[in-house]
Amino acid sequence: MNVLNKNINKIVFLSFFIKLTFVIFFHEKTLSDEWNVLIQNFENFKSYSYYVFEGKELPSSYMPPLYFSFIYFNKILSFDKVNFLYLIYFNQVLISSFTVFLFFNLCKKFFNDKISLFGALIFSIFPLIVFSNGLISSACLQLFFYLLFFNLYLRLLSNNINYKTLFFLIITSSLTLILRGEFLIIFLFSLIFFAILKKKNFTYSILIFIFTITLISPYLIRNYINTGKAHIVNVTGYALWKGNNQLAKVEGFHNSLHPQIRNTWPQIPEFENLYKKLDKVNKDKKYEINRDKVFKEEAINNIFSNKKNYFLLYLKKIISFFFIDINSSLKNYYNPIHIVPILLFSTCSIPGAVIGLKKYKDPKIIYLFLITCILIAFISIFFILPRYKISIISLQILFSLFFFEYLLKKFSQKRNN
Repeated sequence: MNVLNKNINKIVFLSFFIKLTFVIFFHEKTLSDEWNVLIQNFENFKSYSYYVFEGKELPSSYMPPLYFSFIYFNKILSFDKVNFLYLIYFNQVLISSFTVFLFFNLCKKFFNDKISLFGALIFSIFPLIVFSNGLISSACLQLFFYLLFFNLYLRLLSNNINYKTLFFLIITSSLTLILRGEFLIIFLFSLIFFAILKKKNFTYSILIFIFTITLISPYLIRNYINTGKAHIVNVTGYALWKGNNQLAKVEGFHNSLHPQIRNTWPQIPEFENLYKKLDKVNKDKKYEINRDKVFKEEAINNIFSNKKNYFLLYLKKIISFFFIDINSSLKNYYNPIHIVPILLFSTCSIPGAVIGLKKYKDPKIIYLFLITCILIAFISIFFILPRYKISIISLQILFSLFFFEYLLKKFSQKRNN
């Protein structure tokens, strides 16, 4: 085993130890509302359902199904002998630790061994990433699949096109699509970007799209049969309204407005018209779609009736997403251990991106830069929770390494002179 492999293995082990130690002491004690409802309904009705009316479940697509499957798989593995949440956290630590390899490989495409190892070390102990291991959230899996996708995709951009890479890229894309709804934007942009580079790439892009959609087609067909609409996730309208209503802040408005707890909906005059529309939605198989449509129409009406305020809120969400939310309600959000690294690498990623683009001027770095911009611009349309930062922090660390490499060279030159 060479020195490089020994060093990255040590970093991965360190990452595993730190994350495991953290989740032993800091973790969510119960399933969050949405996941708890889905698990209970699945056990009661053997159906992936979020809404139940008069003892009848309605097949749901409110949440993408992959993380639900991950939760339930761990529940099965527990054999009801141990708290299955502990298994979830342990497996998330394993996945998160392996993700360090993926980030290291991504760094190796742009940097030498020392800089890549340094980047992997920062990534392995980054507080936000460590913290995500103790959440019942798809954040750990999201980071793993995003970095796996980027590594495979950059192989294509390097003209390293073979059936093995294409196969794993299609599998990764399929799984990530049923994990995070916003990945569809990344996926489609990536195919378009690849097709634009060379004419022959157009055929590959079409094939990747066809095979990826084919793999998730059972879920799309299931949704079409149950709702009359083929889709991956059915929460766009609610998410848009949550981040664009009269009381919305950067984090959005925190209330699921679940019909089963109608009496707990906050008595807010601004929402009375919305409540009336929601109450009138027929509780049939299209309930979820029609309910989401009400939220979407309400959000669009809010935005167009007060364009200036919602545009300013959108800009505020962009800044908060890229840096930090100065008005976060999350407990311990402003803990220096959490906030200082985020501010440091968010800030350094700006000059780092400029340096990287000037240094390489090749499709790989341009692609990662555009993906970062697209994620920030798209997700900010809705609302920004602190854990959403996980989708861009790896890229911000990567871009920061260009800046650190530049500073190191300048320092070395001065010392030699």
